Amino acid sequence: MVLFTLLIMFALLIWLQRLIYSRYWSSKLTIDLFFSAKVGQEGEQLILNEQITSRKPLPLPWLTVKFQVSRHLLFPDNIHATVSDDYYREDLFSIGMYQRITRRLPVYMNKRGYYSIKSIDLISSDLLLTRKLVSHADSSSILTVCPRLIPRESLQIPYQHLIGEIISRQSLNPDPFEFRSIREYQSYDTMRSINWMATARTGDLKVNVHEVTAAREVLILLNVEPDGAFYEERLIEEGIRIAGSLTQYLIEDGVSCSLLTNARDIVSKDISDVSHGRSQRHVQAVLEQLGRLDLGQKPAGFADLLRQRLAVGGGSPVLLMISLNCSSELTRIWEEHQSGGGQGIWIVPLYSDRRGRLPEISGEVFSWEVRRHVS
Repeated sequence: MVLFTLLIMFALLIWLQRLIYSRYWSSKLTIDLFFSAKVGQEGEQLILNEQITSRKPLPLPWLTVKFQVSRHLLFPDNIHATVSDDYYREDLFSIGMYQRITRRLPVYMNKRGYYSIKSIDLISSDLLLTRKLVSHADSSSILTVCPRLIPRESLQIPYQHLIGEIISRQSLNPDPFEFRSIREYQSYDTMRSINWMATARTGDLKVNVHEVTAAREVLILLNVEPDGAFYEERLIEEGIRIAGSLTQYLIEDGVSCSLLTNARDIVSKDISDVSHGRSQRHVQAVLEQLGRLDLGQKPAGFADLLRQRLAVGGGSPVLLMISLNCSSELTRIWEEHQSGGGQGIWIVPLYSDRRGRLPEISGEVFSWEVRRHVS
């Protein structure tokens, strides 16, 4: 009789703890996965914080946290991890009553992009491991990985030509702060240009001549359309790095930059069009926009986009076009702009071990060699 009573009590305890854990195991249990920064740069490292908090008097002898992120975020510790189209990781914890555990996971940002924690699953059991308990958690943590900057010295040749184009571009408006000389008054001169002291001294009307101002604005045109049937993602990614790098260096040298690309933003689905600016904050805005470009979406037609922008005008900036696509239509639009007094250079990313196609134009064209495989 005593043994029977003990068996009933034991069964009752098993049922009771099973009931308690089934109802309350995930209550007041939070999991938060967040990156140590919202913005990073390709090739650098940051931290993914894995924080579990229990605010209840119910211990969990074991708790497995499964999460899924892009395979382009690399974790040096690949224990209990699987990599296929994405990176799947499992981490095991034991959490007591009213306890918080934080684990710091180093993450290497292997590729430019816009990343989030795609899925978080929590798996546990009751004290006697008689029932598997599963729950799901959400994460709002977002990471934008900006393109890696190419060293300035590597871009020296196209950069020098670009600066030369900027210096040679002249504005029609004189700079009132840059005095050059005095000359005789002409009928088309305005009254405010008259130098009254020189006029009184010579008895003839004299006017001030000012230096003209150099146009210090560059419009970076980034075309992500392939050249032909084959899609060369490595070349397009290198073009994105060139765009970000030249934006950084031009603004460092006091040149205002704007960006127009037919690639679409991963969130808004719209093409990216960043107006001109020359502050470090503007550089960061351009780099983040480049990080958000989604090459998986179909780009807008670049020839039409370029034609529309050139028709608008807007100060006639020096153009820097980065495009491995050298279609006859795009080449014709570029030639018409150059022959009409426009200035700019065209950079074509090409594989170093394969002779690619360059546009047949009269202006400045530079091929940018890219290694097919990176060791």
